[in-house]
Amino acid sequence: MEALTKTPLKGFVKLLKLHRGEVNTAYDEVALVYDSFVRIWDDHIAASAMAYYNELLTRHIKPGAFVLDAGAGTGERTLAILAHSQPGNVIALDASLGMLEVARSKIKDPRVEFKQGDLSHLPFEDNTFDLVSCSWVIEIMDDPRAAVQELLRVIKPDGRVLYAFCSLPEGVIGDILKHILQKVVPENTPLTHLLAQDERPFHHCTNSSLKQFAGGLTTVAIVAKCCPINEEALPCHTELLLPATT
Repeated sequence: MEALTKTPLKGFVKLLKLHRGEVNTAYDEVALVYDSFVRIWDDHIAASAMAYYNELLTRHIKPGAFVLDAGAGTGERTLAILAHSQPGNVIALDASLGMLEVARSKIKDPRVEFKQGDLSHLPFEDNTFDLVSCSWVIEIMDDPRAAVQELLRVIKPDGRVLYAFCSLPEGVIGDILKHILQKVVPENTPLTHLLAQDERPFHHCTNSSLKQFAGGLTTVAIVAKCCPINEEALPCHTELLLPATT
């Protein structure tokens, strides 16, 4: 594969054109320039979503909490966790060793441990973490609902899973965006798999919340252990056992 690190823009565009089976290798190659376009995304396109995400980190991570940053990449969200809360320990997990090396080089906090792992099969016991953070990852998974269910598996009974993902706006804007993306990149690549409303992994109850930004392009959600992710409208039999979110 041609090296992706010549320029940030070239690397980013080529990364988006890769099929899913090639993505992990590509992330290793683009790791050194990945921050340059992630910061553009976080600071501009997804700025409102990230501000809200950081508010939720502050609200739901209690002092001394054990936190998993799932799909940590180069550690930008790990840094946000440290900046907006007081966790006891954080595990930054990613499938790409190249990304983790970049994260390790810029995060020297002794509370952070770096670990390679697959989000589809997390290498942790049930009921391990107080909170799992996962941003801009589930939409590139083969089964986003199964991915969130796996994140729910490893939180404690009173824990939360906080995640952000790219979603497909409804109506004409969504149709136009989908048409443009399909012209630019092949099918089944991360960018073309924006989650439609009926695909998004979420469940409505008093312990969960979902908020959309940028006209529906970005979504931030938080769910509890009680939430059945397969369908939004499924009844939640245990929600009264948990404190409601505010």
